[in-house]
Amino acid sequence: MQGDARLWPVSQQPVAPWWHTAIVIAVILGVSALGSMQAKAITLGQRHLVHYAITMAWEGALAALVWWGIRMRRVPMRQLLGQRRAGVEAWLTDFGVALIFWVMAIIVLAAISSVQRLLGLIQAQKAVFALAPRSAWEAVLWIALSIVAGLVEEVVFRGYLLQQFASLSGRLWVGVLVSSLLFGAGHGYEGIGSMIVIVAYGAMFCALAIQRKSLRAGMMAHAWHDSITGIALAIVQHLHLI
Repeated sequence: MQGDARLWPVSQQPVAPWWHTAIVIAVILGVSALGSMQAKAITLGQRHLVHYAITMAWEGALAALVWWGIRMRRVPMRQLLGQRRAGVEAWLTDFGVALIFWVMAIIVLAAISSVQRLLGLIQAQKAVFALAPRSAWEAVLWIALSIVAGLVEEVVFRGYLLQQFASLSGRLWVGVLVSSLLFGAGHGYEGIGSMIVIVAYGAMFCALAIQRKSLRAGMMAHAWHDSITGIALAIVQHLHLI
């Protein structure tokens, strides 16, 4: 018997078979390692649209993999998504919470990045800049990709993995720790320094999800963070500021 979404996150029982979780982790780490190797010699040229489309397909495949796992346990997707809040007012509340969270998170992440730069642990990654859109059509597809990534990655990391590992010991912090470490490890193409920052960002997203008992605010913040980052990098490159 599965838990009530009102008590989200429900973690008394695994949401999927553990062998399935092992496959999910192997896939995430494998794709991250491949991305890290490709980042050393990335030359997208005019292939941004193709790259974005392939990445969207990867996000879709990851979502399908997670859905398959929870289906085997007869766990409804609502359990991963958290509490349902209908109505315009609820949406606007989550939007406001997401905006405040994002601003605060950016300040924290900037502080962490500054310390890393002082220690020589982080530097600009060419692969990140190479991914930025360079035309109007690329910008449109980039935003679409960012929305998809925001939806899927919140379900995978703050829904599936957080609850799965919290159920292992009955302690929510275990789920937060493991899912955040995997979130960082899944961004190998950004380099070790950035991966550490992303682990911290993942932990903050977990805190947001737990506080809101839902993934919706996190999905909003995640989607517009990725969207704004890509567009900002495109503008900076267009103005030859880097």
